[in-house]
Amino acid sequence: MVKEENGLSVVLISILYFVLGVLFIASTDELLTTFNYILVSICAIMGVLQILSFLLGKKYETDQYSGLLIGVVFLWVSLVLYEYYRIMINILPILFSLYLFIMSIELFIKYRNEKKGRYLLFGFLAIIIGLLLIFNPGSVIYTYLKVTGVYLILVALVYFITYLKKIKRK
Repeated sequence: MVKEENGLSVVLISILYFVLGVLFIASTDELLTTFNYILVSICAIMGVLQILSFLLGKKYETDQYSGLLIGVVFLWVSLVLYEYYRIMINILPILFSLYLFIMSIELFIKYRNEKKGRYLLFGFLAIIIGLLLIFNPGSVIYTYLKVTGVYLILVALVYFITYLKKIKRK
């Protein structure tokens, strides 16, 4: 039986995969630049909030400097991402590859539990696309992002259809 939390998380994951897939398909240099600026803003805000929390909470009185350290690291990451944007573009395929490898493990576990071939197929596709992103990220990143986007949309649809089937059985 599907628990309510599990059902909700499956639907949310499906929606997030679908949205991420559409974003990957529509990826352009402007979209990646926007993504970088959003990431810079999030890191900067987190850094400032951590430092303010450290100062306003007077954590220095009890020698708890981890909040200050985390805040400084977030601010530093935000400045590095802002200044060295092209490095982020070069690292992005590697991060997407890691994500695909993690997704493939999840799909292999689903295959082991449910014995449905589509999970095995999508798991191997995730590994292949992940390897392509690691070994040939260069100038074809937009092609790989589009392929990854289609893949994510297919996975989202499979998760959603599986969820609907479980609800019908219930």
